Amino acid sequence: MITTSARRIAAVLAACLLAVLPAADASAAAPADGGQGSPGRTTFGVQPSAAKKPDARPNFSYGATPGALVKDHIAVFNHGRKPLTLRVYAQDAFTTDDGGFDLFAARHRSADVGSWIKLRRSEVKVPARSRVIVPFTLTVPAKATPGDHTGGIVASLSAAGADRKGNKVALDQRVGARVYLRVAGALTPRLAVEDLRTVYHGTANPFGTGTATVTYTVRNTGNVRLAAHQTVGVRDGLGGTAEPAELRDLPELLPGDSVSVKVRADGVLPAFRDTTSVTIDPQPVRGDIQHRILPRVTRTEAFTAVPWAFLALLLLLATAVTFLLLRRRRRRRTESAPVRSVSRPKQAVGLAAATLLAAAAVGGTPEEARAADAGRLTVTPAKGSDTQPITLTTEAPCPARTSNVIARVTGAGFPRGGQIVVGNASLATYGKVPGAGPSIPLTYTMRDYASTAGFTTLSGTYTFTVSCLKGPFDQRSLRNFTGSLRFAKEHAYRDGTEVALTEKAPVPQSPAAPTPRGSTPTAPGEPGQSQGLPVPVPGEQGGSAAPGAVPADGTQAAQEPAPALTAWSVTGFGVCLLALATGGALWVRGRRARSE
Repeated sequence: MITTSARRIAAVLAACLLAVLPAADASAAAPADGGQGSPGRTTFGVQPSAAKKPDARPNFSYGATPGALVKDHIAVFNHGRKPLTLRVYAQDAFTTDDGGFDLFAARHRSADVGSWIKLRRSEVKVPARSRVIVPFTLTVPAKATPGDHTGGIVASLSAAGADRKGNKVALDQRVGARVYLRVAGALTPRLAVEDLRTVYHGTANPFGTGTATVTYTVRNTGNVRLAAHQTVGVRDGLGGTAEPAELRDLPELLPGDSVSVKVRADGVLPAFRDTTSVTIDPQPVRGDIQHRILPRVTRTEAFTAVPWAFLALLLLLATAVTFLLLRRRRRRRTESAPVRSVSRPKQAVGLAAATLLAAAAVGGTPEEARAADAGRLTVTPAKGSDTQPITLTTEAPCPARTSNVIARVTGAGFPRGGQIVVGNASLATYGKVPGAGPSIPLTYTMRDYASTAGFTTLSGTYTFTVSCLKGPFDQRSLRNFTGSLRFAKEHAYRDGTEVALTEKAPVPQSPAAPTPRGSTPTAPGEPGQSQGLPVPVPGEQGGSAAPGAVPADGTQAAQEPAPALTAWSVTGFGVCLLALATGGALWVRGRRARSE
């Protein structure tokens, strides 16, 4: 028995020793034959290297101009006891569905930095417990676009194996070293939220809360790889907010790639029309520089959450009350003398009163989407070009209950519902003009917004609308302000509303526009920035949304709930009230008849 125990302890210690073997470079374990027909464990890896020996770089990171030539080396290791023949090649990178970093398979044709790297050898023979250093060159094309280009250099070992059913399959063991290249030029760090959808799951408890499943896509629409902090909130019609228990940040999102996110929020109160708000705060990836402009992106959508259990209970109670009243009236009629029938005019009056009561219950409820009072909006400067910064100034302050503002632009080329130019931002972010309202400088130019919407030529009249919102999760507009500009010539516009503020309330020109609280104006002449354009500081609650924050289908910030679902819920509620009113009318008529 002592021998058996000693063997078990030795086996456990051997397994632990194999699990904690140190590896300073990226490595992979091949099958037992190592793909070479030899027994034993095979492990290999790659690491950035100098011409003579490997160095301590975690990856290949370069900054270059178009047309530049970079020379470097990569070390290929064989940690096994048998020699290996490995393929070495470069490949483009992509973001996986769960937000990870990966390289395309060998059969994928590279179109970016993977095609710019040329290794001196495509196949290397590495002796046992040794390494081979392979030189390579990276040639940046003369027409390379500015921003980040990401890929990797891969060492691959092909081997034969078998699946669970014993069928022979080809195995491709591979490891890689990342390559980060930043081409000089204008950097546009920008993220967008797309395809926001919320599905409510009810509960059998009439007075309980349900859950909501929120799905959306975060897309990198800029040219810089970014990390992101996510915030999701589900708000009901009574002001309560539910947030997901766990929502991890995105560590790295490559330019042009997207990640689908799915979270669940508990404790959602069904109030017929609830709203979901997703906020994305872009952040630089670990080890990267701090970018000057990192615009916050907020997307809000409405969804239908019908309390079916509560409506069923209400209908059941109304039916029971009506039945009891009718039964009581019938029993009293049989016990007493015959009563005179109520005249038809009185019956018509009673039916009309019940109908009006039901109509008041169904149609008298205030709607969140009811149109707000309209006001005028001044676009400054009144005459300019499509590359010039624009400031929007309302003719009067927002109502006292206003907490946030949102702005959009409509016109030829933009989506039918308009494109958001100022996200759901705090009103306190923007300065106020004496005798007027808030002055809101736009982060981007008209040419930028047109490019985001997919067109280049601006023509005709474009209308801006600034909406004063009650809160960040409340889409009811307390008041709207509208103004427009007209492009009569190519790249040049004039005031389209022909409205200006009075001399008592002068409108500041763009270079002297009030700087929002928490923002820093750009120094004149600074490259990559327009003079007088305020730069949001990361982490502030305000800020304008990026132009890419509007979905391509042109839906507005808050969609209407499903018409059929809402109609059935409201109809059921109206039936309940109508039944109660009818029962009450019959009870009153019976009492009057008995008193006579």
